[in-house]
Amino acid sequence: MKKVISVLAAGAMMMALLAGCGGSASSADSSGSAASSAVSSSEAVSSEAASSGEASAPSSEAADAARLEAIVAAIEEVNEVANPRAIDDFSLENEMGLTPDNIVAFCGDVTNDQADCSLVFAAQVKDGAADTVKAELEAYKESMSSTLYADFADKVAKAQDARIVVKGNLAVMVIAGVNGPDYSEIDTAINGALA
Repeated sequence: MKKVISVLAAGAMMMALLAGCGGSASSADSSGSAASSAVSSSEAVSSEAASSGEASAPSSEAADAARLEAIVAAIEEVNEVANPRAIDDFSLENEMGLTPDNIVAFCGDVTNDQADCSLVFAAQVKDGAADTVKAELEAYKESMSSTLYADFADKVAKAQDARIVVKGNLAVMVIAGVNGPDYSEIDTAINGALA
């Protein structure tokens, strides 16, 4: 019984640590969604660990989710997301077209400002799924530049130059804001965050 309680307490601490992922003062509900998304896999692991008596898995999942949060924060220092909306489970699957079964955990923000197009997204993907996730992100990038932003030349240009980087089991996608930084600054931020 003590092990089950300690595992549940560890899960609650992970939720508290991740509550800041992708949030802003104006969208508390969105940041809660991002934190839930980033730890949805962790909760499943916590439940499994509680059943099997293993208490080490949640700390590994928490570390992975914290790493994603740190990657997003580092990139957003260079490429601020105006009026951010946290990327949640619905956005992941229905807006970005990613297959949830390929994703272990994720974190990110997309602008909720119709005059902008900034996006910062980081995901830990399952073993063997990196190429599939990269292809899905490329398809999302193509849809933005060919249809979604069709009436906005400045957004199309930014979307066409979006960065998609896969390193090991980490996948990152970044779209610069309309008035955002040069992509060379974003490239440096991505490389530093994934180092």
